[in-house]
Amino acid sequence: MKKTLLAAALLAGFATAGVAQAETSVTLYGILDTGYGYQNYKFDRGTADITAKSSGLRDGTFNGSRWGLKGAEDLGDGLRAIFQVEAHVNLGGSGGDAHSGFNRQSFVGLSSDNWGTFTMGRQYSAGTAVFQGPNGVNLGDADKVFGATGLGGGTRVDNSFKYVTPDLSGFQAIVLYGTGGDDGTTVGRNTDGSSFDDRGNRVSVGASYTNGPIGVGASYDRQSQYGVDTTGESRSAASSWVLSGSYDFEVVKLGLAYGQDRHGKIGWNGSAAGIVGGSVTEGTGMVNALATSGQPLTLNNNFKSNNYHVGLSAPVGGGTLYAGWNYSTSNLDDAVADGGWGDAAGNISTYQVNYFYPLSKRTGVYTYASYGKNIGYVKDLKGTEAGVGINHKF
Repeated sequence: MKKTLLAAALLAGFATAGVAQAETSVTLYGILDTGYGYQNYKFDRGTADITAKSSGLRDGTFNGSRWGLKGAEDLGDGLRAIFQVEAHVNLGGSGGDAHSGFNRQSFVGLSSDNWGTFTMGRQYSAGTAVFQGPNGVNLGDADKVFGATGLGGGTRVDNSFKYVTPDLSGFQAIVLYGTGGDDGTTVGRNTDGSSFDDRGNRVSVGASYTNGPIGVGASYDRQSQYGVDTTGESRSAASSWVLSGSYDFEVVKLGLAYGQDRHGKIGWNGSAAGIVGGSVTEGTGMVNALATSGQPLTLNNNFKSNNYHVGLSAPVGGGTLYAGWNYSTSNLDDAVADGGWGDAAGNISTYQVNYFYPLSKRTGVYTYASYGKNIGYVKDLKGTEAGVGINHKF
């Protein structure tokens, strides 16, 4: 009798699970990317002669290592409830609090075949989806000169509301608004003594059009900033726009991009402090030495930049060969008296060649080599990188 009751309960459970499965789907996914890498950064201008280098295990080169869950529930009439939570994974075994929880993405919302998708949570800005053309990795990534592209993950927006239109014959638009993390309380004072509020609000809009071999994308971001600049005035909102395009000639795919930043670079992954200090064993010491030697590392309130990207990819030997160049000019070479860095500033140039070879639909191996000059606009700060690795998706 007990066995009969147990069998009935199990059958009922399986039946219930079958009904739920028909209405709801949840997918476990992830990317594991790691390998060996070498990095060497040098600064040898004037009386300063500083070197920082490192070699060993490198995590998240072609893709940031991650795992996540995403799901959808069919609500009928083409409407679905959707969610996604995604966490960082460090295959090197370290990470600490910065890599805990679902810090990459976490959102929930509704999606309709006819009306598009609306989500709320921590999610990517518009530039991630609309940037067109082949791109490099690490030091060769376009986000080393562009702000707000989202290519390096620096432009995920907390507390944000996002709407994506359905695909309309190749055209798609994105609107995002982030409310920031502050509750509107006083965060600083103007030179006249009056207080000012700054909620850190973020606006991000973008659009893309794809048709056969042609791809075009455009994005605009505006981020209000906390605090005051060096003169004591409240900081102006930072803004960034990027226009990108690509064309696939079959034998080679060409990608071009141009953009401008004002009053800072939103979500920038290219500062000298971030690249050197974040990836090289002796990096923190080098960043401190640069500051001690009089090399500025922070952008001023009057900052302006013009950014360029050229990327080429081609199928070679069963894999994909990439070559790219990124370049950025700025007004940081203005005189120190005018708020610039003077002779301490230079224009950024980065170059990269990489090759990715798929072993299967989910697993591939890669190699890359990069060179950068005037990294983070710090004149005569140079860097080289090279490495090999494996990338597995599940």
